Amino acid sequence: MFKERFKTHHSAMAEAARYTRGPRKVSEFLNVTLPDEAVSKKATIYIHVPFCSKICSFCNMRRSLQLPRENYHTLLIEEMKAYKDLDYIKNLTFDAIYFGGGTPTTLNTEALREVLRALREYFNLSADVEITIETTVTELTDEKLQMFKEEGVTRFSVGVQTFNDEGRKLMGRIGSGETAYEKLKQMKDMGFKTLSMDLIYNYPGQTKEDLEEDLDKIIALELDGFSMYSLIDMKATTIEDAQDINQDTVFFDVISEKMKKAGYRFLELTKMVTRDQYKYVMNRHEGMDTLPLGAGAGGSVGGLMLMNAINLDQYEESIKTFGERNGMLFSPAYRDLAIFKGTLQKGYLPEDISVYVDRVQYEKTLLEMLEKGYVEKEGNSYHFTSKGIFWGNNISRLLYDMRVQEGE
Repeated sequence: MFKERFKTHHSAMAEAARYTRGPRKVSEFLNVTLPDEAVSKKATIYIHVPFCSKICSFCNMRRSLQLPRENYHTLLIEEMKAYKDLDYIKNLTFDAIYFGGGTPTTLNTEALREVLRALREYFNLSADVEITIETTVTELTDEKLQMFKEEGVTRFSVGVQTFNDEGRKLMGRIGSGETAYEKLKQMKDMGFKTLSMDLIYNYPGQTKEDLEEDLDKIIALELDGFSMYSLIDMKATTIEDAQDINQDTVFFDVISEKMKKAGYRFLELTKMVTRDQYKYVMNRHEGMDTLPLGAGAGGSVGGLMLMNAINLDQYEESIKTFGERNGMLFSPAYRDLAIFKGTLQKGYLPEDISVYVDRVQYEKTLLEMLEKGYVEKEGNSYHFTSKGIFWGNNISRLLYDMRVQEGE
């Protein structure tokens, strides 16, 4: 059914241009009061820190190899102040905050503390708000861990990738696998609510035994979840091409079968969990607003797409002239498609899928997916099998293409 595997959700995006309704001034468009029925809806905040002390060989994120500017955290706070008095923002309740990058923990301890406190001061946060910090092992000092505990950080996504020392060298990780393991153990012992890590599999030279050892360590640590990615050879990296699709399949099956036996389940196509709720991404899958803060951050609020400049000087200038900042308005249909895609990323076929795609074409495709074992029926709905999750981004793209071809 598929000749090549799409490994990320970025390959399953719909053509966006047809849904645009033109630019709007952020300060004017969001200075409106929400209707009563929308006031309690949950929203998220994404904070981008585009700095890294070392560039990993597999990474294609919006970041640069440099220390953070000394005033970066104050720019983030100034941007918060610019948004906080807009009526639309004032009436939102933020249920999840995600610090991404780059490496957010390249910021010093006090800078991070000030940003965390400003978030609580300027925005309405839910009582059980999930605050996630993306980090590497080496940037996560004891001082920062203690501060995060004091300031109510609830979730960590740690870029371990592998505990195998040869694999770590290949991917440009700093420190040994043992060091990474001990840091995660320390974090578990400190009692943070949710601890997750990234796992890369099928890197050159990796054996099935190497992968099993990584999985055994995840189980031994009782991590709340892990994100799993087959190695993708990004442009301008030093890693050679990832191994073929057959090896990809074998390794994926090892992960799926072993971790299900250990009590993990698929939360989405690239994530297995026990207790991890991952509110940030699950809220986004449901089409909730995401307020972007920081250079290079992107999101959508009230149907207004927002993308901050990655250039630091331009980003700083856009805060000083916030009244002139523009976003791109999208039609409500684009949000509906985002929810459609989010449902697929969670491993389900939407029950009202005929709203999005041609029924005749879909029923033919559904029959083929059932025959090939990609989906199975449960009650009145369909969910992906392990095989379907492996090919999930291809399925998402296939169904998206049906909708895109229809037009609006």
